[in-house]
Amino acid sequence: MADDLDRVSLTLPPEMTNRLDEIVREWDYSSRSEAVRDALRDFFTTYDWEAGDRGRHHGTIVVVHEHEHDSDLPGQLQSIQHDHADIVTSVQHIHLSHDRCMETLVVDGTAGEIDALANQLRALGGVRQVKVVVVGGADPGHGHEHGHEHAVHDDHSHSDGPDTHDHDEHSHDVRDH
Repeated sequence: MADDLDRVSLTLPPEMTNRLDEIVREWDYSSRSEAVRDALRDFFTTYDWEAGDRGRHHGTIVVVHEHEHDSDLPGQLQSIQHDHADIVTSVQHIHLSHDRCMETLVVDGTAGEIDALANQLRALGGVRQVKVVVVGGADPGHGHEHGHEHAVHDDHSHSDGPDTHDHDEHSHDVRDH
Protein backbone atom coordinates (compact mmCIF):
# COMPACT_ATOMS: atom_id res chain seq x y z
CA MET A 1 0.00 0.00 0.00
CA ALA A 2 2.93 2.36 0.57
CA ASP A 3 3.37 2.52 -3.22
CA ASP A 4 -0.16 3.93 -3.53
CA LEU A 5 0.50 6.90 -1.24
CA ASP A 6 2.02 10.32 -1.87
CA ARG A 7 4.15 11.85 0.87
CA VAL A 8 3.08 15.38 1.88
CA SER A 9 4.86 17.55 4.42
CA LEU A 10 2.61 19.49 6.76
CA THR A 11 3.67 22.32 9.03
CA LEU A 12 1.51 22.93 12.12
CA PRO A 13 1.80 25.09 15.23
CA PRO A 14 2.62 23.04 18.36
CA GLU A 15 -0.90 23.40 19.84
CA MET A 16 -2.39 21.80 16.70
CA THR A 17 0.19 19.00 16.74
CA ASN A 18 -0.54 18.34 20.41
CA ARG A 19 -4.27 18.28 19.74
CA LEU A 20 -3.77 15.93 16.77
CA ASP A 21 -1.72 13.58 18.93
CA GLU A 22 -4.47 13.58 21.61
CA ILE A 23 -7.06 12.62 19.01
CA VAL A 24 -4.80 9.93 17.53
CA ARG A 25 -4.53 8.37 21.00
CA GLU A 26 -8.18 8.79 22.02
CA TRP A 27 -9.63 7.48 18.76
CA ASP A 28 -7.03 4.72 18.36
CA TYR A 29 -5.69 5.84 15.00
CA SER A 30 -2.65 3.92 13.89
CA SER A 31 -0.81 7.15 13.00
CA ARG A 32 -1.10 10.88 12.52
CA SER A 33 -1.29 10.24 8.80
CA GLU A 34 -4.39 8.08 9.17
CA ALA A 35 -6.08 10.75 11.30
CA VAL A 36 -5.24 13.46 8.75
CA ARG A 37 -6.52 11.25 5.89
CA ASP A 38 -9.78 10.76 7.81
CA ALA A 39 -10.09 14.52 8.42
CA LEU A 40 -9.38 15.25 4.75
CA ARG A 41 -12.10 12.83 3.62
CA ASP A 42 -14.56 14.82 5.76
CA PHE A 43 -13.12 18.10 4.40
CA PHE A 44 -13.56 16.88 0.80
CA THR A 45 -17.14 15.76 1.50
CA THR A 46 -17.97 19.15 3.03
CA TYR A 47 -16.37 20.96 0.10
CA ASP A 48 -18.29 18.90 -2.47
CA TRP A 49 -21.55 19.38 -0.54
CA GLU A 50 -21.14 23.14 -0.17
CA ALA A 51 -20.08 23.49 -3.81
CA GLY A 52 -23.44 21.94 -4.73
CA ASP A 53 -21.93 19.30 -6.93
CA ARG A 54 -24.31 17.06 -8.81
CA GLY A 55 -22.81 13.82 -7.50
CA ARG A 56 -24.52 11.45 -5.09
CA HIS A 57 -24.18 12.07 -1.37
CA HIS A 58 -24.87 9.73 1.55
CA GLY A 59 -25.96 10.86 4.98
CA THR A 60 -28.79 11.40 7.41
CA ILE A 61 -31.46 13.93 8.14
CA VAL A 62 -32.38 14.01 11.84
CA VAL A 63 -35.79 15.48 12.63
CA VAL A 64 -36.93 16.29 16.18
CA HIS A 65 -40.63 17.00 16.46
CA GLU A 66 -43.43 17.34 18.95
CA HIS A 67 -45.63 14.30 19.37
CA GLU A 68 -48.98 16.02 19.49
CA HIS A 69 -51.50 13.20 19.71
CA ASP A 70 -54.26 15.11 17.89
CA SER A 71 -51.95 16.41 15.12
CA ASP A 72 -51.51 15.14 11.57
CA LEU A 73 -47.73 15.70 11.78
CA PRO A 74 -46.89 11.96 11.72
CA GLY A 75 -48.95 11.59 8.54
CA GLN A 76 -47.31 14.64 6.97
CA LEU A 77 -43.83 13.31 7.81
CA GLN A 78 -44.63 9.92 6.36
CA SER A 79 -46.13 11.46 3.21
CA ILE A 80 -43.01 13.57 2.61
CA GLN A 81 -40.79 10.53 3.19
CA HIS A 82 -42.77 8.54 0.62
CA ASP A 83 -42.69 11.45 -1.85
CA HIS A 84 -38.87 11.29 -1.59
CA ALA A 85 -38.57 7.49 -1.59
CA ASP A 86 -35.99 7.78 -4.37
CA ILE A 87 -33.52 9.32 -1.90
CA VAL A 88 -34.82 8.17 1.52
CA THR A 89 -33.52 4.64 1.98
CA SER A 90 -34.46 4.07 5.63
CA VAL A 91 -36.24 5.75 8.54
CA GLN A 92 -35.89 5.18 12.28
CA HIS A 93 -38.47 6.64 14.67
CA ILE A 94 -37.53 7.05 18.34
CA HIS A 95 -39.73 8.25 21.21
CA LEU A 96 -37.56 10.65 23.22
CA SER A 97 -40.35 11.40 25.69
CA HIS A 98 -44.14 11.31 25.86
CA ASP A 99 -44.30 14.54 23.86
CA ARG A 100 -41.19 14.48 21.66
CA CYS A 101 -39.95 12.17 18.91
CA MET A 102 -36.89 11.92 16.71
CA GLU A 103 -36.71 10.46 13.23
CA THR A 104 -33.50 9.64 11.43
CA LEU A 105 -33.79 9.45 7.67
CA VAL A 106 -30.93 7.77 5.81
CA VAL A 107 -30.55 9.54 2.49
CA ASP A 108 -28.72 8.98 -0.78
CA GLY A 109 -29.12 11.74 -3.34
CA THR A 110 -27.73 14.94 -4.81
CA ALA A 111 -27.06 17.95 -2.61
CA GLY A 112 -30.07 19.70 -4.15
CA GLU A 113 -32.40 16.75 -3.52
CA ILE A 114 -31.29 16.34 0.09
CA ASP A 115 -31.52 20.09 0.77
CA ALA A 116 -35.01 20.24 -0.75
CA LEU A 117 -36.17 17.37 1.47
CA ALA A 118 -34.65 18.95 4.60
CA ASN A 119 -36.29 22.30 3.83
CA GLN A 120 -39.67 20.63 3.29
CA LEU A 121 -39.34 18.96 6.71
CA ARG A 122 -38.27 22.23 8.39
CA ALA A 123 -41.43 23.94 7.10
CA LEU A 124 -43.79 21.60 8.97
CA GLY A 125 -45.46 22.93 12.11
CA GLY A 126 -44.36 20.95 15.16
CA VAL A 127 -40.88 20.23 13.78
CA ARG A 128 -38.38 21.64 16.27
CA GLN A 129 -35.06 20.83 14.61
CA VAL A 130 -33.72 19.40 11.37
CA LYS A 131 -30.06 18.49 11.06
CA VAL A 132 -28.42 17.26 7.85
CA VAL A 133 -25.25 15.21 8.21
CA VAL A 134 -23.43 14.19 5.05
CA VAL A 135 -20.92 11.40 5.55
CA GLY A 136 -19.72 10.87 2.02
CA GLY A 137 -20.34 11.28 -1.62
CA ALA A 138 -19.46 9.24 -4.63
CA ASP A 139 -16.14 7.53 -4.21
CA PRO A 140 -13.48 9.25 -6.37
CA GLY A 141 -12.69 6.94 -9.24
CA HIS A 142 -16.03 5.17 -8.86
CA GLY A 143 -18.22 7.46 -10.93
CA HIS A 144 -20.21 4.55 -12.27
CA GLU A 145 -22.94 2.35 -10.90
CA HIS A 146 -22.19 -1.26 -10.14
CA GLY A 147 -23.93 -4.03 -8.32
CA HIS A 148 -22.04 -4.36 -5.08
CA GLU A 149 -21.77 -2.47 -1.81
CA HIS A 150 -18.60 -0.89 -0.47
CA ALA A 151 -17.63 -1.24 3.18
CA VAL A 152 -17.50 1.94 5.26
CA HIS A 153 -14.25 2.47 7.15
CA ASP A 154 -12.98 4.89 9.78
CA ASP A 155 -16.34 5.44 11.47
CA HIS A 156 -15.47 7.29 14.65
CA SER A 157 -18.93 8.34 15.76
CA HIS A 158 -19.52 9.22 19.39
CA SER A 159 -22.82 10.00 21.06
CA ASP A 160 -23.67 11.68 24.32
CA GLY A 161 -27.39 11.71 23.47
CA PRO A 162 -30.25 9.89 25.15
CA ASP A 163 -29.99 6.15 25.65
CA THR A 164 -32.36 4.80 23.02
CA HIS A 165 -32.36 1.26 24.41
CA ASP A 166 -35.16 2.08 26.87
CA HIS A 167 -37.39 3.71 24.26
CA ASP A 168 -39.81 2.25 21.77
CA GLU A 169 -37.82 2.10 18.55
CA HIS A 170 -38.74 0.96 15.12
CA SER A 171 -37.17 1.41 11.75
CA HIS A 172 -38.30 0.60 8.29
CA ASP A 173 -37.13 0.79 4.75
CA VAL A 174 -39.29 3.40 3.04
CA ARG A 175 -38.98 1.56 -0.27
CA ASP A 176 -40.88 -1.42 1.21
CA HIS A 177 -44.16 0.52 1.56
